[in-house]
Amino acid sequence: MRNDILALVVGYTLMLFAAPMAIMVGASLFLGEIWMALRAFLFPIILSLSLGYGLRFWAISEGASGERLRDREAFAAVALGWPIVVGIGALPFWLGGMFHGPVELFAGNSTLHEVLGGFVRAFFESMSGFTTTGGTVIDPRTSPICQPAVSDCINSQSKVLLLWRSMSQWLGGMGIIMLGMLLLARYLGGGMSMAQAELTGPSLSRLRPRIQNTAVTLWSIYIIFTLAEIFLLLVLGGME
Repeated sequence: MRNDILALVVGYTLMLFAAPMAIMVGASLFLGEIWMALRAFLFPIILSLSLGYGLRFWAISEGASGERLRDREAFAAVALGWPIVVGIGALPFWLGGMFHGPVELFAGNSTLHEVLGGFVRAFFESMSGFTTTGGTVIDPRTSPICQPAVSDCINSQSKVLLLWRSMSQWLGGMGIIMLGMLLLARYLGGGMSMAQAELTGPSLSRLRPRIQNTAVTLWSIYIIFTLAEIFLLLVLGGME
């Protein structure tokens, strides 16, 4: 096992993962929740970039650049990358108050036991999103935002946190680690190995001669369908 190649893959994935969280901060300007976004996303963005750059720097210093990714490293990158991505992706839910977090603890509104349980629930919510499972643990018993009189606990949450919840599900539809690796396929090679390790199903075949072109095609189709659905919801569904 070449740990330097593994660190390079996970490092680039974490650097890439900071981008959708930064998008949430930008979206918060339109949602009127900039302070909530900074509270929830600033630390995860810094953490993701710091870990990513640190792993990349170490890997390159060990001579990882230019070596081909083998099946062993591809499967290890998926196995190690998923818990890290899910853990960082859970932090906005925890820090933003969707579940009991440090802010509630310091304010004296939650106990340490509730805060630790809050991170477990935030991790579940993140894992549910990135695996597109669709399950949720948001209810009045777990979320400090929900009051007994609130009939819809999910929609009473912060809009930017709900947007992040949707973003995690959207990214999970194609696979954040596969996206990062396919972007690195020209640099390291072995993109097909990563795609086979990441995706479920009996087999995976190329749509184009190069795996990078296959990735571009798949993501283009995915984005086009997403935009089409947004348009239909706005025009026909009365979405606001």
